[in-house]
Amino acid sequence: LIAASARLARSFPGLVVAVAGAGRDRRRLQRRIDSLDAPVRLLGRVDEADKAALYASSDVFAMLCRTRWGGLEQEGFGIVFLEAAASGVPQIAGDSGGAAEAVIAGETGLVVPADATVGDAADALASLLADPDQRRQMGAAARARAVDTFGYDALAERLAAALEEWARG
Repeated sequence: LIAASARLARSFPGLVVAVAGAGRDRRRLQRRIDSLDAPVRLLGRVDEADKAALYASSDVFAMLCRTRWGGLEQEGFGIVFLEAAASGVPQIAGDSGGAAEAVIAGETGLVVPADATVGDAADALASLLADPDQRRQMGAAARARAVDTFGYDALAERLAAALEEWARG
């Protein structure tokens, strides 16, 4: 994503990639950002109370997760994709583990293949940045899916049905 944003900086002069979270890779990431002169800001840890506003202020949410170490490390379901979806933001996911299940390719966002290149990531990001109508449509579909499929009421109904079926034996 850092390299993809550096490629897109001229075409999208207002582009800013905000990376939330704290971790041991901060220095390595900052060196990469600096070496590529990428339009990326490392935000550090974001308080839970501020996450919804951060998602909602975004045009696109991207987490280009990858499967590593022969499949031993892969993305779980990717709750962050649903958090972005609940804010009405289309997502770009890497095809790793459950991330591709959290994003419906072509409907709520885009999924880049497991063997994606920097160019593939840049193309996916550029396609959404260049098309506000597509962003709005995907964002609306993402929000509807987050509420209808993963909202508390929907989950409670599914849990109740599963428990009733289990009780019937």
